[in-house]
Amino acid sequence: MSLVIISNLSITFSGKNLFHQIGFQVEPGDRIGLVGPNGSGKTTLLRLIGGEISPDTGEIKKRKGIRIGYLPQDVHTALSGKVLQSILDSIPGRVRLRDEMMRVEESLKNIQNKDSQLKLAKELAELHQEISYLDRQFPSHEAEKILAGLGFRSEDFDIPASSLSEGWKMRTVLGSLLYQSPDLLLLDEPTNHLDIPSVHWLDQFLQTYKGAIILVSHDRDFLNRQINRIISFEPEGLKTYSGNYDFYLKAREDEKLIRLRQVRNQEQKIKDAERFIERFRYKATKAR
Repeated sequence: MSLVIISNLSITFSGKNLFHQIGFQVEPGDRIGLVGPNGSGKTTLLRLIGGEISPDTGEIKKRKGIRIGYLPQDVHTALSGKVLQSILDSIPGRVRLRDEMMRVEESLKNIQNKDSQLKLAKELAELHQEISYLDRQFPSHEAEKILAGLGFRSEDFDIPASSLSEGWKMRTVLGSLLYQSPDLLLLDEPTNHLDIPSVHWLDQFLQTYKGAIILVSHDRDFLNRQINRIISFEPEGLKTYSGNYDFYLKAREDEKLIRLRQVRNQEQKIKDAERFIERFRYKATKAR
C-alpha cells in the first residue's frame, strides 16, 4: 500500500503559482530526490507532505498510522533538556509515560487505602511495561551511536541542547529524526551543517535505512548514492524519472536532443512545403 498519494495538488506561494494539479505516489522503500531551480517548490512540497502547510486545492492521502519525519533547512522549534535526553524524549509518548509514572509513584507514597494502592500499583506496572517496550524498540545506545556519528563527543551528551549553535542544533534535530526511524523521512539539505566525517556517516546510515526517503540536496554525489527515483520541477511541469541524479541528467539531455530533432524535422517539412509551393507557382505561371 502506498505511503502517500498526492492528487491534483495546487498551491500559490507569495503570489507565485508553484505547481498546478500535480500528482504522484510514494511507495514503501522509495528513495526520491527532488530537483529543480531555487524557488521552484521543493521545500514547499516537503512541507505539504509533512503537514506543516495545506494546499490550495487537491489532496494528500497518507497511509493510516504512517510516521513522517521532516528535517527543515532551519531550526524553528526550541530544544529543551540535555542533548542525549532530547533525542531520547523525541520518541512519541516517552515523556508522557515518564511523567505519568512519576505521578503514580508519588500518589502511592501518599495513599493509605489498600484498594487504592492496589489500583495504583496495577497502573504503575502497566506504565513500566509500556516504557520497557519503548526502551526495547528505541534503546539509548542507538541514540548515542547516532549522536557520535553526527560528530558529538560523549561529553557533549549532557550539554543543554538550547545552548548549542544553530549548526549543532540542526544535528540534534537530525539525530532525533534518525532515532525515531519514521516510515518516511523528508530531508531538506541534510548535509548543510555537517562536516565531511559526519556527511560520510550519514551517507552510510541512510543507505541502509529501511524507510522511504524524499531528499533535497545540492550535494550531487550524496544525492546520487541515496536515490532511485527523481521528481523534477521542469518548465513543462512536474516530471518523474527512475534512477539517480546522473541518470536524470542523461535523460534530460536525451529529451533535449529529441526535441531538437523534432524542431529540425518540422523546419525541414516547412522548407519542403515552401519549395513545393514555389515549384507549383512557377509551373502555373509558365503554363499561362
